[in-house]
This record gives sequence, structure tokens and C-alpha cells, in this order.
Amino acid sequence: MYSWQAGKLTIVLDGKGQITDMTNAVSGKSYASAAHATPLLRVIIDGRLEAPLTADYEVGSGVLTFLFEESGAKVGVVIRVKELYMTFAVTFIDGADVDAVVWGPYVTTIAGSIGEAVGVVHNGQFAIGIQALNVKTIGGWPMEAEKLQFADQSFEDAKFEYESCAAWPSSEGSLLQLFTRNRTKATRRPVWNLPDIEVAAIGGGEAEIVGSSIAMFGCEANRVLDTIEAVELGEGLPHPTIEGVWGKTSPSANQSYLITDFSESTMAEAVQYTMKAGLKYVYHPDPFGQWGHFSLKPHSFPNGDDGLKNCVELAECMGVHVGLHTLSNFTTLNDPYVTPVPDERLQAVGVARLTEPVGMDDQVMVFDNPRPFAAHLYRRSARIGSELIEYDAISESAPWTLLGVRRGVNGTAAYAHEAGTEISRLWDHGYDVFFPKLELQDEYCQRIAELFRKTGLKQISFDGLEGCYASGHDGYGVNRFVKMCYEGWGEEVINDASIVVPNYLWHIFTRFNWGEPWGAATREGQLEWRLSNQRFFARNFIPPMLGWFLVRSATDQFEATVLDEIEWVLSKAAGFNAGFALVADMGVLQRNGNINELLESVSQWEMARQAGAFTEEQQERLRDPKGDWHLRSEGEGRWSLYPVSISKPFVCNPAELQPGQPGGADWTFYNRHADQPLKFILRVMPSYGNDDASVKRPAFFANGVYMTFETEVLANQYLVCDGDRTGKIYDLNWNLQKTVETSVDAVIVRNGGQTLSFSCKFEGEPKPLVSVKVFTWGEPETVEASSR
Repeated sequence: MYSWQAGKLTIVLDGKGQITDMTNAVSGKSYASAAHATPLLRVIIDGRLEAPLTADYEVGSGVLTFLFEESGAKVGVVIRVKELYMTFAVTFIDGADVDAVVWGPYVTTIAGSIGEAVGVVHNGQFAIGIQALNVKTIGGWPMEAEKLQFADQSFEDAKFEYESCAAWPSSEGSLLQLFTRNRTKATRRPVWNLPDIEVAAIGGGEAEIVGSSIAMFGCEANRVLDTIEAVELGEGLPHPTIEGVWGKTSPSANQSYLITDFSESTMAEAVQYTMKAGLKYVYHPDPFGQWGHFSLKPHSFPNGDDGLKNCVELAECMGVHVGLHTLSNFTTLNDPYVTPVPDERLQAVGVARLTEPVGMDDQVMVFDNPRPFAAHLYRRSARIGSELIEYDAISESAPWTLLGVRRGVNGTAAYAHEAGTEISRLWDHGYDVFFPKLELQDEYCQRIAELFRKTGLKQISFDGLEGCYASGHDGYGVNRFVKMCYEGWGEEVINDASIVVPNYLWHIFTRFNWGEPWGAATREGQLEWRLSNQRFFARNFIPPMLGWFLVRSATDQFEATVLDEIEWVLSKAAGFNAGFALVADMGVLQRNGNINELLESVSQWEMARQAGAFTEEQQERLRDPKGDWHLRSEGEGRWSLYPVSISKPFVCNPAELQPGQPGGADWTFYNRHADQPLKFILRVMPSYGNDDASVKRPAFFANGVYMTFETEVLANQYLVCDGDRTGKIYDLNWNLQKTVETSVDAVIVRNGGQTLSFSCKFEGEPKPLVSVKVFTWGEPETVEASSR
């Protein structure tokens, strides 16, 4: 038996290389599995998983030598014990050609919080964690190996599959796992969504198993981040900071930001909008004309990189940082790597050879290997020499033939090709892109890093990182891409990703900001996804973010964004203490008449959130997806927080009136708050496209009082009353058209149930509809900046 101390975790290993106990050194409580073997290390040879037969530890050298009986493999692992953790690293492999080593899975009885990305499990009191110490050590499980029976088939709230996760639930509690492949030899294995793909060998030390290294630790649950930071500093892992504070604990890590399509000519205006919202980052969603070379769009940045640099310098002078969006290694069809001469380093699904010569105009090609050309992808594209082709199908039997071939596509030239010429099926995607091999991918990283160094950009989102899987090198391809960018840009850069990435990159990524606003109302867009993300962030010790939210102008499908929608977002952000991205094209910012009101609200809510002004009890109520709130500034560091109730839309439809009945409706309304003046938004909606329709003299009656607005409200306009005598009429994008006064104070809506009556005179044929939302506010609560 051998025993080591990994922080506050005592690990006991028997002579067969099995972990027989994992114990809290303070309490003596064991967290080891009694039912399942837990080898410290396994090997994979020819797809077969093998556990060690013996393990022999030499105290002087600190080397633990594993012998594997079936294959004859011998693997040496050096062990180093540090103050808060211990490390294991493979030092040699003899006796067999090992395809991969697997650290674990280490089966524990901890079933509380399972951090699949960070590689930490805990039960609220005690935590056990593992960390990959280099880019070739990958969090998860090799795809070609059979999943172990004690690993659960599914994981509630899991963002990705078992193979990508460093921690996972098991029949007894949880498991922890990492692996390293031998990438020095070509092979075939499952890659991304395809079951059997040729994978090319790569060179260098990162391709070898020797050097695979992990850290393991046990600690109190509230000391996990302290311990991981010690691992980062002690083992030379990435340790990014924001404003001088480690990214995982910096209060600036989850600050919100504005996304807008600024240009050289509009940069100053974009910065002003950012500052009005009280934000420090403005971010371009689509700055590039191509992905691959990442050339900036000339109509937005006519001076190229220098123009973007000028934009950044202008913003920095005003205290605002600038970021941009990428699609990582996605390669657009208009990029010079693709056209007019396709690069030989574009990633292929597989390669065949022509068995017959092909003329310049031939539309049939005969080749020797159908497998790559039968793979189901988005396009049917291939490279043959410096020509790109597309095809409709392949023959059902030999001689294997490409049918319906289109020559010289995408701006390439058609050539004659001799028998024996290679033809490569290119790996493509529904975004209408190709992917690079690893060595070409490195050039993408160099370009991104160069752009950041040259211009001073400070934020990036690595969208589409799954494209790195196309290289065939799974999590290593992802690690390599991000690490090269990180090391190349040289300064502090807030960054996030689109996928749950290998465990190593947990250290580089500042955060994840998932949740997209497209095609749904603000309160509905991916709501459950956004909420489940918060649980993911919590169990993985990641700064919380709510995703992207869209500020709209009016369209046929949606109304322009209003204050209550923005405050719904802001209240959820305050409840989870989460940042978010506010998305608004420059056209929307310029067009919407209420934009200053919306941005001021963002400023106040974010100021209060970052000041720690909301109590835990308030945050719990703010998190309710059905709750609405209004925050009003009461001076520096003080706010009033109002609960808000918004009625469903009350509709007055003249088509439903009886003949001779005057235009009007009686609505049943319940006010859960105290008596208060009527607040409403009235919208006039045209019927059958009659934009010339209108309503005149809209009036409300409640509790014995009439309130009449002596005005006309046109179709596609709003009438708004905030509980006083004033009515304001706005167009569809909330630009103020005129103000009207009533002769009486606003009617009072009483606490409890009542009837709210509405009347007006409808003009036009067909007549418009009237929709009214009523707002009531509860008693305010005081919110003050924390003194902590």
C-alpha cells in the first residue's frame, strides 16, 4: 500500500495500481467507491482499455511504475506532493505501442455538485478535483473507448456529452477523468459527428503521451478557487488577470457590454452609447469580410487594421475597451485560403486517388475510395490539385464514380488531372465554411494574436470552437487554438467560448456568455437555457453570464423594445449577479426614441449590481422569471426597488361590437398592490394593413371617474400615461410625436378586483384594434451600495 497527501485528501494506492481509498484527512470520512475499481492510470491499445496488473513505487525518485499484463506495457509516473495538491506525470512508456492513457475515472461517493468543465466535485463541505496541467491532457473520455457501465447515461443540465466532461455522475456519486493520446501516428477513429475518420499524425512533444500530467486535490468546498489558483501559479498554468485580479475572482469578469456594429465613422457615437449605459466594453459582432485571414470589412474599416486601431484608441481615451467576435477556425468560401487557389492544408474528411485521367470538361470522376465521399456533411465539396469541385452523388458500387461533378467551383480554375492524382473530400459545415488542418489553424491564431497586439483590442468570443474538432485531434485541437491566441495577444483580454472546452482551457476563459436573442420575444428567448446556464456556472466556478439580449426597432413580427423588457433582463441579471450583452445595431441606437431611457436603466441596474446593493433575499425574488421590477435612483449609492405587475394585453376589437354599440370594452382587472393612479400603454393596431386608421378621444373609466384624452392616436402609435394628467403619443420606435393633457387627474385603480372600462371613436375602414397594458407598482424597497 502507498499513501500520499493531496492537500486535505489522503490517497491510498494498492500494489495493483488501484486507488483503494480517498479520505478527508481532517474528518477521516472516506469518499472512495466500494463497488468499482479505480486505477490511477489505464492504457488504451488497439481500442482496448487495460488496467494495470501491478504498481511499484520508488520513494527516492518518486516514480510509480505500472505494469500491464495483457499488452506488456510499462508506464512510469512521477509523483510530486505540494502543499495544497499533488501532481502525476507520465515519464516513460515501454513494452507496447500505447494509443492513449486515461487518468481514472476516479470514482467518488460525492453526488452533490459535479463540475464537468472544471473537474471538481463537492458536497457542500468537501471537494475533490483534478486539473490538466498541459494542452495534451484532455478533460473527458476517448470517444473510441467503451463508456464504463458505472458512468450514468445522462446528466441533468449537462451542456455536452460524457466524452467532453472531466467530471460526470456515476451510480455511486461522481467520477473524474482525463486522458492523453499518442498523436504521433496516423489512425482512424470517431471524429466530431462522423464515426470513422482518417486522422493524420502530428509531430512535436505535444503529440506524445510522455509528459501527460495532472494535479489532484482535496479541500473544503469554499476553498476550491484558492486551491486551483495555487495549482495555476505552482505549475505554470495560464493565470489571466483583469484589472490586476485573477479572472475567476475578479468582480470585473462578468461585467456587461454593448454589442453594436460600429465602424470608423461611427466609433465615437458607439462609445457615447456605451458610456450612457454605464458600460466599459463595446464589442463588434461581425467585423470580418472573411474568416481565415480575418480581413476587416472595407466598408466599415476602409483603413483596415490601422482604422480599427484608431477606433480602439478613441474608445480607450474615453475609458471604454473594444472587442470583437470570431468564428474561430471556420473558413469562409471567399477567403484566400479557399479561392482562387485552395490551400493544401484545408482539412479533408478523407482522401482518394483518381483511377482514370480527367479532362478539363469531364463531369464524371472515377476514384478508388468511396468512404470519405459518402460521409454526410453540409456540402459535397472536394479539392483536386488547385481546383475545387462539387458533386451530386457517388455510384452505388465499384468502379467508384463521382456523379454530377461541377468543375472549377467557387472561383477556382478547372484543370486536367492524371490518374493517381489525390482528391480530398473537404470537411464543411452548415455555415457554408471549410476547416483547416492543425498547421493551417496555427496561422489563424497568429493572425488573431497579431490583430489584438496591433490594435489594442481587449475582448474576444471564440465562437465555433467545435470547428477545431474537424482536425481529428478532439480537445487538443481546441486547446492548441486558444492557447496560441492567448499567448500571442500578450495583454489582458476578456474572452469566452461557445462550447464546454477541455479542462485545461477553464484556466484561460474568463467566462461563457450563452443565450441568443434571435427570433423570440425578450422574455422568451432561450429562457430555460439561460437559467440552466446559471446552474452550470455555479457548479463549475465560472463567473455567471445571462447571454445576449436584443434591443429591437419595430418589425412585422416584434414591437420595438420598451423599458419593462429591459428591466426584466436587468432584474434577472441582478438576481443571479450575472453580466450580459446588450445587442443593438447602430441603426437601432439611432432610430429608437427611447434609447436613452433604456441605456440609463442599464446604467442604474448595473451600478447597483456591481456595488453589491441587493440582499440575498432580494436576489432570490429578482431571479423569478415571472417577476417584473423597476429601479429608481435616489442619489449616489441609493435606489428604490419597486415590484411591478403588468397586465396581459386588454383588447378592444370593434369587429366584436354589436350594431349600434359605441366603441368600448369593459375589462376585469385585479390590482395586487395599493390604490394608485392608472399607468398604461395603449397601442393602436391596424387591421388588414389599414395604416390610415385611428382612434379619437380614448377614455378610461374606473371607480366613478372618467379620464379622457382629447386627441387622435393613429395606427401604429402608442399613447402612454404614467399615472398623471399627461398622455404622450409615440411612433412605433418610441419617438415622441406630441403630448396631451387631460382635464382630470388619472383615475385610481383600487387594490383588488374591479372593472376598467375603455371607450373611443374608431376611424377608418377596416377599423383598428386597441390593445392596453396596465402597470401597477408595489411599495418600494431601499437598495444601497454595500459597504463591503
